[in-house]
Amino acid sequence: MFHFDFRDKSMIPTILGTDNRDYLERLTPVLEREKIYPSGVVRLRDAAFCEERGIAHLSSSAEHTALLENEDYKRLGHRFGMDGDVIRSGLAAFPTCMAVEYGRKVLLFDKTDGGDRILDEFLSGLAERFFDGKRKPGNLRFYEVAPLDAVYRAKIGDGQTVSSDMVRYGICVACCDMAPTLRNFNRLRNLQRQPMPLTGEQKRIVSSLVTQPDNVRFPNVEMNVRIPAKRKGQGMNI
Repeated sequence: MFHFDFRDKSMIPTILGTDNRDYLERLTPVLEREKIYPSGVVRLRDAAFCEERGIAHLSSSAEHTALLENEDYKRLGHRFGMDGDVIRSGLAAFPTCMAVEYGRKVLLFDKTDGGDRILDEFLSGLAERFFDGKRKPGNLRFYEVAPLDAVYRAKIGDGQTVSSDMVRYGICVACCDMAPTLRNFNRLRNLQRQPMPLTGEQKRIVSSLVTQPDNVRFPNVEMNVRIPAKRKGQGMNI
């Protein structure tokens, strides 16, 4: 469900009393021409849950990430939608795709095996460089997005870079802090369907962080370095 605000109500295409199957085709050109974006995006199943529970729509408590922490939502969520993935099975009348926002870049991925594979490759690359000490964007965000233009949806390619405006048509479903802590590293790996095995360097870093508090960042931790025993008659320079 999208909420659009029009300054000039006369621009809103007429909702006919008979057939409105072409309504998005009539609406999309107006939105693009006037640069109008959704002021709110809500899943219908989330809206149904909020309506039943008296949660104000478009409030912070109604955001999808907040509902994921709601025990009633997790327990009763199946009542407000079909079980199983209707998008992957081709049953969705209005399919969504995954948008990943990382810094100033937004990438789109289809909900297909091919899209999953390319997304996994992208996440594996981030995990591989997670502790390299280089400056990174603060967060990695995942959005369920629904481009309104059917022609555009049909042309989406996996890993395609798109305008940051795309996330305005989406719902944030996950956010991963990219600060170099063990907890964040594990969460990034858990987002992958098939995480790659840890490298020797990663194992060394993880072993140094595992005994530390969750918020300790690498390399702000003492590393255990083996110093060979000094043989008789040998000096040692450190």
